Amino acid sequence: MSDDLPVNFEARNRLRSIVNRTQEVTPLRAVAAKAIQLAEDERSAAMDLATVLSSDQALTARLLRLSNSAYYGYARRISNVREAVILLGMRTVRSVAITSGIIDAMSVPDGGGFQRDLFWAHSVCVGLVAETIARETRAARPEDAFTAGVIHDVGKLAMMLTEPERFAEVLDLVQHEGMRYRDAEYAVFGVTHQQVGGRLAERWKFPDQLASAVRSHHPTKPVSTIETLDDVVAVANLACNREGLACGFDYTADASRKAIEALPPRAEDAIRKVHGGMVTIEEKARAFLLHVTARAPRWYHTGEKAAGDDGPEIVRNVA
Repeated sequence: MSDDLPVNFEARNRLRSIVNRTQEVTPLRAVAAKAIQLAEDERSAAMDLATVLSSDQALTARLLRLSNSAYYGYARRISNVREAVILLGMRTVRSVAITSGIIDAMSVPDGGGFQRDLFWAHSVCVGLVAETIARETRAARPEDAFTAGVIHDVGKLAMMLTEPERFAEVLDLVQHEGMRYRDAEYAVFGVTHQQVGGRLAERWKFPDQLASAVRSHHPTKPVSTIETLDDVVAVANLACNREGLACGFDYTADASRKAIEALPPRAEDAIRKVHGGMVTIEEKARAFLLHVTARAPRWYHTGEKAAGDDGPEIVRNVA
């Protein structure tokens, strides 16, 4: 199955409709959109970014809360956005702004098997694994890898928001008929979430390499070497799905469906070098979401609930 634009006329129209309606229903916050545009010239735009972000009080509060948390572990207190940009770096601050902006814009309710906490848990885990792999392999800038990882599945949200009945059909095929998510998605929509997400990233004026990574995170052939941002995000997505850090609706607890593809050796090495490996990355993702969304997200676990987790018990998913 190709991830290029669909050739079928009806599928092309559906793709265009989903993207247009997503922009109408959930416009990306102006501050997040501006942050994307200011990201490429770090020297000339760093203070411009600080000025733009400071105009959004909610985003400023989240950024400072995260900056002063144990997530980054700075000894000195960061008191304003300008200091955050200087200490954390422009692209790190941009990543927080984009992540927060998209989580706000793509606010969808739980239901029909969809659990938004697990969706964003998976997304941020992929972002952190991608960041880890990019830092080790130097195939992409770590901050770009994080951002691309976080937004890689945004097409799924767009499809759910604009065509909830069709999306429910997809989930029914996956959960009750045993179909693979991508096969069910294509059977119902005629397009894939990669195509939708890639086109949406283009409309949001994301840099070309980020849009490409969103469009290509399910390659038709296994990734054997890591050379591009596309490779980094595809491998990070596989690593999380193998671990059971999935979206919560596109996999089941059936062990026979667990992803078994091998990661490229350099990706395995990069994850292994993180003290605690995937468990540490998962904990870091939860901490990130806690500070960006200001509430304790429901999370993956196999035993008792984590402290402060008031949601229903969620068991780790497997692919």
